[in-house]
Amino acid sequence: MDDKIISYIQGSLSPKEQQSLLEESKNNEQLRQALINQIECETLLSLHPTNININEGKRHLHIFKAHLKTKKRLKAIRIILRYAAVLLIGMISMWFLSPVPKLTIPSPVMQTISVPYAQHCQMTLPDGSKVWLNSNTTLSYATPFIGKRKIYLCGEALFEVAKNKNIPFVVNSKDINVEAIGTKFNVRSYADIPIKVTLFDGIVRVSHEKEPNKGILLTPNHSIIATEKGFEEITFDKESTNWKNGILHFQSMPLLSITKQLQHYYGVKIIIKKKEIMHIKYSGKFRTSDDAAEILRVLSRINDFKVSQREQDKQIIIY
Repeated sequence: MDDKIISYIQGSLSPKEQQSLLEESKNNEQLRQALINQIECETLLSLHPTNININEGKRHLHIFKAHLKTKKRLKAIRIILRYAAVLLIGMISMWFLSPVPKLTIPSPVMQTISVPYAQHCQMTLPDGSKVWLNSNTTLSYATPFIGKRKIYLCGEALFEVAKNKNIPFVVNSKDINVEAIGTKFNVRSYADIPIKVTLFDGIVRVSHEKEPNKGILLTPNHSIIATEKGFEEITFDKESTNWKNGILHFQSMPLLSITKQLQHYYGVKIIIKKKEIMHIKYSGKFRTSDDAAEILRVLSRINDFKVSQREQDKQIIIY
């Protein structure tokens, strides 16, 4: 039936066939409505130009597809943003509702290094500072350094301090504090002698621990010793730290002071029975590989005294 309607519109039916179709449509409502619809469509088409521009059609088709893709992309973005917002709200809620973690500070651990008699060593502290430890020396410090780099010394040590203005470097010995920031200095503090501080580079502040405001500033190429009355400046000896190179150096030093230094380094006991030679001064350099008795025998050639050694109790007698 659809073919007859199309043939009717195109004018390919005979007059008799046209008349038959129209008569039939009077009694067939469905046929009559289909015929009317087809005639209306054909009338509307006749109102527009019949020429076809293929290129223009392709261009409009491309624009339509691009527009469709854009709409799909925008729809996908809106969906992603909706889920992201929900996730962000959830994370913020968890952050506010979760307990705030406490900042944990590691507990300090004490480190101790001891150097035996007739030995010396070099070490590097956790902050990069270099330290040379002399014989019979103990050095202690707590790690990690928090707020202050505080070193406890018993014996003798040379320090090359790594610069850090935010964390002061303090050497404590016999209730004396030597504070420095980026400097090189030596501290000598054995049990039976006054503490001695020698500065080679930079600036240090030396003070009693109980009276920090009454300290003094030490400038390069100066040495001081701590006394009961305060601090006393003494002669600077630039070679006083030759022990780190395996050399014992005495510069115009009384025999009594020399024997104390030998006792500290070699762990021997030296007794001077010839009292009149105790304050005679000597100068010289000796290898740390030499023993104390041998060094004293060399000095005895300058002034007449004798040296005897008892190996069993590590005792040396000068007479």
